[in-house]
Amino acid sequence: MSRSEKMKEFLAEKGLDYFVSISSEGSNTTVRYFSGFSGDTGAVIIGENERFIVVDSRFYTQASQESDFEMVKTENSSLMDKVGEIVKGKKIGVEESKMFYAWYRDLSSKAASIENVEDKVYELRAVKDEDEIKKIEKAVEVAQDALERTLEKFHVGMSEKEFSAILEFEMAMGGAQKPSFDTIVASGYRGALPHGLASDKKIENGEMMVVDFGALVDGYCSDLTRTFAIGKVSQKAKDAYNAVLNAQMTAMKAAKAGMTGKEIDAIARNVLEEAGLGEYFTHSLGHSVGMDVHEPPFLSPKYEKKIPSHAIVTFEPGVYIANEFGIRIEDDVLLTEEGYRCLSSFKKEFTQI
Repeated sequence: MSRSEKMKEFLAEKGLDYFVSISSEGSNTTVRYFSGFSGDTGAVIIGENERFIVVDSRFYTQASQESDFEMVKTENSSLMDKVGEIVKGKKIGVEESKMFYAWYRDLSSKAASIENVEDKVYELRAVKDEDEIKKIEKAVEVAQDALERTLEKFHVGMSEKEFSAILEFEMAMGGAQKPSFDTIVASGYRGALPHGLASDKKIENGEMMVVDFGALVDGYCSDLTRTFAIGKVSQKAKDAYNAVLNAQMTAMKAAKAGMTGKEIDAIARNVLEEAGLGEYFTHSLGHSVGMDVHEPPFLSPKYEKKIPSHAIVTFEPGVYIANEFGIRIEDDVLLTEEGYRCLSSFKKEFTQI
């Protein structure tokens, strides 16, 4: 059953006439997921017997090449006016968090009713088909190959920004459309910032360096993290690194589809607590990755839903000790009822560079 057919089936169950998703120079992932159209401005409308893609003249040719949906050109009206014409008097489902308030207000004045169906969209997107898995594997390959080439160019005294710039250049040269998020390079004391974007700080001997990066390839993201020792570091840092790696691998090996995100998170968290580092693991174990770099389901103490088979989720335990160092190891992992398959292969043993 196709993606749009699954949505049609859901609409019938809910008594809705249409599902509407709109992108306007922002996130286009749902529009692309259902229609194949990769432009940044357009709308998809799915009904019982209809599948429309609404675009303006800038994207008409592109959309007609990429999508088999029925084409609707805005002509002299705006995108929202054209969408409003189609859904007038109908019961529609939307993704509330992805809509500007002005869009929501406009559609409310025309549709008979609006219901938030965002959970269903993410439920569908959580289960990756074979084509999606291959695309994410390619995004992983592009990212980790770029890191390998960047490390060959690394030298002590290089700034975090320089390391980040080389890595992003290498990802682009390897086939990435762009980084899947702002690259994090955080060395020494800055490593204790889980989202420490690259700065002008020089990377020095005796420090740990966290590199969190990913490539967007053919509309799909990768999300990886490796932490390196720059020369000789303290035994405390080395022990913490091995504890984080043990937490990741223990959770990964125990995980399978059907477990809740909370259950999987707890496995890694318990390992770090037993190592005396639990208080320094300050975020969730992971999240799904796909067309967006962060999407449900989540591996989190608060996520009590079951992880579906063929979800791809990150396993990224970390330890962050203020004013000293940070450590995080992250891989993209396919979960099935049988267990796990790690999509990334970049070495994870404690490494000095």
